[in-house]
Amino acid sequence: MERIRRHLQANGSLTLFLDYDGTLVPIAPTPAEAQPDAALVSLLTDLAQAPGFDTIILSGRSLSSLQAFLPVPGLTLAGTYGVEIQRDGQMVRGGAPGQIRPVIMQVKEEWDRAIEKRDGFLLEDKGLAIALHARWADPGQAASVLERARVVAAALPADRFRILGGDRFLEVAPANAHKGQTVDWLLARSRFPKALPVYCGDDDKDEEAFGVIRRHGGIPIGVGTRFPLALALEHVPSPDALRDWLRALLEVHDERSSV
Repeated sequence: MERIRRHLQANGSLTLFLDYDGTLVPIAPTPAEAQPDAALVSLLTDLAQAPGFDTIILSGRSLSSLQAFLPVPGLTLAGTYGVEIQRDGQMVRGGAPGQIRPVIMQVKEEWDRAIEKRDGFLLEDKGLAIALHARWADPGQAASVLERARVVAAALPADRFRILGGDRFLEVAPANAHKGQTVDWLLARSRFPKALPVYCGDDDKDEEAFGVIRRHGGIPIGVGTRFPLALALEHVPSPDALRDWLRALLEVHDERSSV
């Protein structure tokens, strides 16, 4: 925070990247249950409206999910790891759904057959990606089904699609569904070209962005303890702690504004 304070006091600006699940809100039993509360919407509204701040939600969720959860003016929403991006109410990056969606539907049908009549699995259709959650299933059965699902995914052309993993989790997404590449893309189009980039995230997909943030001279902040996050320069223990830190960040901003 002291480094950020000095930067803002020198009339610097900030590009703030925030993951959603596990970062701004705790991991919920299902993605649909990770609803934002009024306090979070208010906090993000303040961040989005703070002069000199460029606030971006960069999530594995679909853009439509982010739009429904976070209808905050001034907030940039980057869904599906940045495949689809909305800024100032306009789409500035899209994912060629006509080419991607038929393949996602094919994977969905095969994964549906793999989990048919099995308990503890959830298939999450994100439109431009498909995710298989197995954390509620019997561990042995989860391993078997995920391996079968991975074989299906591995047959896809690697230049067009990538496989993402996690804790009893598998996902197929477009090849540019990569938070590191998205950070590079957004920083090249920043509202404030000399802004200090700060990124807050909680898992291995965010870790892909941490190295890029460091290369740009920024500050990657790990949230929680689910993943080791070796590239984070700072850590906070939970989404609640991050919200406290973000409120403190706004206070530092207000100090600069009152000078």
